[in-house]
Amino acid sequence: MTIAPEDATAEAADGSAAKSPAAKSPTTQASAATATTASERPSRLGPNPRLAEGVQLIGEYEGSGYKEAPSMVRRADGQVIQLPDLLYRLAGKADGEHGYRQMADELGTEIQRRLDPEDVHFLVEEKLRPLGVLAAADGSSPSAEKVDPFLAFRFRVGVVSEKTSELLGELFKPLFFPPVLLAALVGLVAADYWLFFVHGVAQALRQSLQHPGIFLPLFLAVVLAAALHEIGHAAACRYGGGHPGKMGCGLYLAWPAFYTDVTDAYRLSRRARLRTDLGGVYLNVIIVLATVGAYFATHLEPLLLLVLIEHLEIVHQLLPVIRLDGYYIVADLTGVPDLFARIGPVLSSAIPGRKPDPRVAVLKPWVRRAITAWVFVVVPLLVFELVTVLIHLPRIMATAASSADKLWHDTGKAFSGGNVVGGISDVLQLIVLAIPILGIVLMLWRVAKSGATWTWTHTSGRPVLRGLSGAAGAVIVTLLALSWIPRHNYRSIQPHERGTVGEAVVALRYLPQKPSQLDTKATAKDTAKNTVPTTPLTTVPSAASTTTTLFPTRSSTTLGSITSTTRLTPTTLGQTPTTIGQLPATTVP
Repeated sequence: MTIAPEDATAEAADGSAAKSPAAKSPTTQASAATATTASERPSRLGPNPRLAEGVQLIGEYEGSGYKEAPSMVRRADGQVIQLPDLLYRLAGKADGEHGYRQMADELGTEIQRRLDPEDVHFLVEEKLRPLGVLAAADGSSPSAEKVDPFLAFRFRVGVVSEKTSELLGELFKPLFFPPVLLAALVGLVAADYWLFFVHGVAQALRQSLQHPGIFLPLFLAVVLAAALHEIGHAAACRYGGGHPGKMGCGLYLAWPAFYTDVTDAYRLSRRARLRTDLGGVYLNVIIVLATVGAYFATHLEPLLLLVLIEHLEIVHQLLPVIRLDGYYIVADLTGVPDLFARIGPVLSSAIPGRKPDPRVAVLKPWVRRAITAWVFVVVPLLVFELVTVLIHLPRIMATAASSADKLWHDTGKAFSGGNVVGGISDVLQLIVLAIPILGIVLMLWRVAKSGATWTWTHTSGRPVLRGLSGAAGAVIVTLLALSWIPRHNYRSIQPHERGTVGEAVVALRYLPQKPSQLDTKATAKDTAKNTVPTTPLTTVPSAASTTTTLFPTRSSTTLGSITSTTRLTPTTLGQTPTTIGQLPATTVP
């Protein structure tokens, strides 16, 4: 437990007095013995509380964006929990030796409030035990539920153990020594100037397109680069003093992804957390330099295509819209671990005449402004992207089916003709084609299920609101039926179609009309004009500040179109914080 210097001094003074028999009178010694005996006797409130097995008290969250910095606890399952000072102090006294009376006296002295054993019992039973911080009354460690954060990396499996991940982090840690890092950044500037302003990438693209056999080694190189990206997060975490967790792979949204669990970075300083966030793209920089060096040694032009792909991956990873590296960078700059959990509170607080949501009011003013700006940029983008996918899903499916049919026939011809490398390349392309389609279906199913569950829960006991929600749902289903059911809409994307924002808006505009008009009017109008359409601390338990927050797991990575996530860091991934509101209510966003 983290305590103020004056508290430490007071404890040291008490300790030194206790060691000196002359400092205590017989009466004082008898009182101390009586107090000790009382604390050891079973209390009418139950056995003395103690921490659950494997729980670690980490300390204050450095660089916090809250007005009052919270402290952190980590459970045995890896879930990080953000506790207010009162609950953190209480957890620090739950050692199985302190009884409720002794805990109330000591805690009350520290916070300068009068506490009764019943107050402590309330906090234990209603706050700390439900979160899995304290063991149950029978001594067992509870299996508390982990949070399910918005847009988290759910479909994943660990492949590399924590021990191996830490060894890899140690191996690559020297890359983060300042002289090495500075040399790498200077080298990147020089390499980019040479490639984009002197040499160019035209020949790399031409040779790669003219020799399809290059796809297989290029694909393997991209996969290797994504794996190294994840090792970069692990190495940066180790350099800052953290311990990376498992590495693995899975599906993030609609894309294959790698991840590294660097949830332990939450206990590091802000600078160390930012280093961990940027460790992946820094390894991408190292890959760029190594690839340019390989080109100068071999003069093999397709190598430079990998350099271009790595630059695109760096830009992709730095986008703060979903849980990629850019998201965690914004979270660590502002000191608010789970930004997505603030979307609802920020939007509700923006309604004129409504008081700010408590989850927004606890933030520092500049942090609140920054997160509000982030919300008003990210939410419209997410909504637009979701609507676009929903409306154009038939076209996406038709195009994927057409490509799959061609690849299937090419695979048969390649193997029958003895072209094993070409056949394997086609098989890999089939797999790469199928995985995003499966990911889109899973993503839409989760969105529909989560949305229906949330609506049903939040309209309980409110028939009018539930009726309006049902009507809105019916309208959405009808609009989707106009796009998904008619066979006319299952037409492959054509060569002349550009996939611009303008075309997407036009498609939405014609949606309520006849199914055939969804394609034909939008496409014919755009093709004929060849233009992009435009669109125009208090008394316990009554009001004590006892907010706790479960931190998202941190993780991340992306393979071109193959994405991975991490804190859990993909190249995409994350573990999430938690918050307990004012007593006696508890909220876990």
